[in-house]
Amino acid sequence: MLKRFRGRSMPIYLEISPLHRLVTIVARGKVSGEEVRGTAEKLAAAKVRRFAKIVEVASASFDFQPQDIAALAQMMRADSDGRGPIAFVVHDLDQPFPRMFANQTAHEGPVDLFLSLHEARAWIARIQNAPPSADPDRQGTVIRGTRARDYTTRELVH
Repeated sequence: MLKRFRGRSMPIYLEISPLHRLVTIVARGKVSGEEVRGTAEKLAAAKVRRFAKIVEVASASFDFQPQDIAALAQMMRADSDGRGPIAFVVHDLDQPFPRMFANQTAHEGPVDLFLSLHEARAWIARIQNAPPSADPDRQGTVIRGTRARDYTTRELVH
């Protein structure tokens, strides 16, 4: 199921792919803080915080203040799940909005800026295909028929 959202003036295009656990956002032209907040609200409502996101803003300019970025980061933080990786595709690695957003939210999950869509997709793929980090004290139960056995992942590694 593919979901697409467009704003009235259409500077922001949003596509959600549950199959690939990927959100693609493309911003064009002058984008206001209100439009960015509206997109963040749609993402929160769609419950895709853990999905990877590619945010293409190379041909966009943003008309809002640094406090708008802090408010946006706070709004996206409201969901208690971990955040998926965010790859910004930019025309300049010092582009203000993506750089400030990355600096303010880097501790919440992987975020980076790229000069091409190809680089961004490759980075996302590396993160999504990386082996999960092992938690040796994670516990589980194996159930076979009427028998059950508790274990920790440490026991499975041996």
